[in-house]
Amino acid sequence: MKPAKETKAVKLPFETGEYLITWQVPDRKGGRAGVPGLLTVEQGKYPSGILFGDLPIEWVSEGATGVASFPQRHRFDTLTGRLSSGAYVALMNGELSYSFPGNGRAIGAFAVLSLDSFDSSEQRKYASIELQIEGLESVAGVAPISHVNMPMKAGDEPVWTATVDKEAKLVWDTGGQSMTFSYDYSVRALDGYEFRMAFGPVLRLTSGEPLTVADWWLERVRPLRQLISLLTGSPREIRYLLAVVNEAAPRSHRDQVFGWDITHAPVNSTRAAVEEIRSAVSLAGDNLSLLDLLHAWQRQVAARHPLFETYGAMATASDQHPRSRFLLLLQALEGSYGFENRAKHEADRENFGVKREGVIARVQELLDKADLSFINKHLRKEAQQGLDSALADLLKRLPDEIPDGLAKSELVKIVRAQHNGKDTLPLQTALTRARNTLSHGSGSFDPEHLAVVADILERAVRSEAIRLLGAPLGAQERAAKNQPG
Repeated sequence: MKPAKETKAVKLPFETGEYLITWQVPDRKGGRAGVPGLLTVEQGKYPSGILFGDLPIEWVSEGATGVASFPQRHRFDTLTGRLSSGAYVALMNGELSYSFPGNGRAIGAFAVLSLDSFDSSEQRKYASIELQIEGLESVAGVAPISHVNMPMKAGDEPVWTATVDKEAKLVWDTGGQSMTFSYDYSVRALDGYEFRMAFGPVLRLTSGEPLTVADWWLERVRPLRQLISLLTGSPREIRYLLAVVNEAAPRSHRDQVFGWDITHAPVNSTRAAVEEIRSAVSLAGDNLSLLDLLHAWQRQVAARHPLFETYGAMATASDQHPRSRFLLLLQALEGSYGFENRAKHEADRENFGVKREGVIARVQELLDKADLSFINKHLRKEAQQGLDSALADLLKRLPDEIPDGLAKSELVKIVRAQHNGKDTLPLQTALTRARNTLSHGSGSFDPEHLAVVADILERAVRSEAIRLLGAPLGAQERAAKNQPG
């Protein structure tokens, strides 16, 4: 007996896999030629296609003894085709190559599958998209079911009811853009033996100005993924992405976007999964707008804030070596401190320069030319501003769990032991010395010891990033303590 299929809250129009297709390939006369082949769309791979048969090869000379050089490569914005099922595809931002006369290959950054044909001369634009990112429910902080009734004792009416919470929907609008978080659900009811409901989180975004898939990805989807990963403290997957041509059309008639970072495996929400993902922010509980947080993230990136430039890429990366994580996290904290204290640092630099010139002028009367040249060369040109200062400032502001955890780590104990075996070395100086040791290649540390400190530093970086996004103090403290919102 076959097991019953799982009730899915969200069903997608298309599946990953391999499709028979006829590609519409640019010929050498300004038109398009139909070429048979395959389309492959899979998780963790760029969408790609294979072409067979009579390809529009560029020949050096025509005729029976025609000559051509290979491979022949052509960049494209859009390469279209039609699947054997009757659906259509647009492969975008890629390259078409011919290895020899009967064999070609295409690869693109994205592929969009649709029930509507595409214009081969330009990319389709969309006013809205729909997507699911792992961890959305934990960040939202609302559950889809408000109340459940069930028979509790013998004699009670055997009726089970579940009340869907109308408040489990969050809507934000600003600057011609809108964002809506809600739960979609499906019900399996036409069965005399079981009754099921399944809920899944869905995020819908609209833009006053329609955007191409690539623009949606770069300006909204990728930053959102980084933001959700930051708030939950771990890389989160994009489960699906649909581009909407007609808001009134059902999900089955929407365009489905395929790309490297899209799994196409929508999830059903469960209490266990929500509790496992420890979001520092609860949008409902903290009265925060996810759209405002996204805009704040975008502003920090546009300003080239070092913490967001460094940690933004780290937030969605996995399997980093502890040494790399340790160095990058400290770099993010140091850069953030310098960025936010630029005015003070500039004043310090000017004051230091004036004082340095005075010292050099006074020693000119006491030292010979060689000694004066040595001092002038090796006396620091600018005021010292580095990791030590950044960490000292940070550790004063963070909850005790951060400095206490760092002080108890084996890494800090080892560095302090190297300092005459005493614990008097300041915590920030111990971390700075460990960083310098690794950066200069003058020593190394056990990866397990580095991993422990990197985990603590990541909580500190998350807390700082959440502060810079405008989240309340409670969210900052929860990030530092790794507590759910």
